[in-house]
Amino acid sequence: MAITRPNQVQGFHPSETEQKAGKYSPETLGKLLSAFNQDGVVLLSNVIPREMIMRLNEKMCEDADRKTKDPSQGYNHGVKSNFLQRPPITNPDYLHEEIYFNQFLLQVANAYLGSTPIWNWLTANTALANTRGMRQPAHKDSGCFAHPQYPYYFIANVPLCDFTVESGSTEFWLGSHLETCSDDQLKAETADDMKPYPIARLGDPIPPIVDWAKEERAKVRPPIQPQCSPGDIMIRDLRTWHAGMPNFSDAHRIMLGLGYQSPHHTGEFMSLHLPLSQKEFFTESAARRVEVRAKWYEDEEFAKTKADTLFYVGPPR
Repeated sequence: MAITRPNQVQGFHPSETEQKAGKYSPETLGKLLSAFNQDGVVLLSNVIPREMIMRLNEKMCEDADRKTKDPSQGYNHGVKSNFLQRPPITNPDYLHEEIYFNQFLLQVANAYLGSTPIWNWLTANTALANTRGMRQPAHKDSGCFAHPQYPYYFIANVPLCDFTVESGSTEFWLGSHLETCSDDQLKAETADDMKPYPIARLGDPIPPIVDWAKEERAKVRPPIQPQCSPGDIMIRDLRTWHAGMPNFSDAHRIMLGLGYQSPHHTGEFMSLHLPLSQKEFFTESAARRVEVRAKWYEDEEFAKTKADTLFYVGPPR
């Protein structure tokens, strides 16, 4: 008989003792890993001081307003409601260990992906205000190669505001990571298919999920839009189906995206793109239990590069 699971993201709020220790107890970590392995998404609740997030959100909303006025601005999946946005990492006023080297997050990364995972992706995802009716296709970020079927990568999203259906909380298909493979993705058959995915080649699996797979999955666990708040971290296994949703509110909905790769995965060719001016912050502590795999730029060169908009964790192209 099939097991019926609650169709909601499970959240884990550190106890006072865990907050003081800066890590989950073995009992809590075990429950969290069970939820993550079953659902492909899990919520770390209240693990970042809220005031840090609110300051960062104010700055990044101002930056988003400027980006929308740039005619060369690209959009995720070609839908003009959502784009990638670099956080202000050249400014030390917005760099905090609690955000970029969060102890609870790295504890989970080491337990789920393997000891000393590789941090090699940093961006932010912005759902623009007042984008009613505009959504992404349900997709996986595991595109353009036949991805592994074990926990090889996850994305940690840090919400900078309250995420609700109204503000465009991400759609997740819980448990979809367990049996998915590249066969349930669309294939690149034309130049138009590849246009939103610059790395794609003809015949590659591209991120969107085929209709028949969505129809079958919806019978088991239909998609949901979970809520979360500033101070939380939402973690998603890269294989999990998801979609950016319309933002009906009058404010931009922004979340940071930090990507961690299993040390066992052979896709070794993606790196962070970071400013030399802040190298000490990003590399000073060997006790962080994560490998920072990065390319470094002088600030002027860093401002011009768009290399950090390309996400690909497969074999060499």
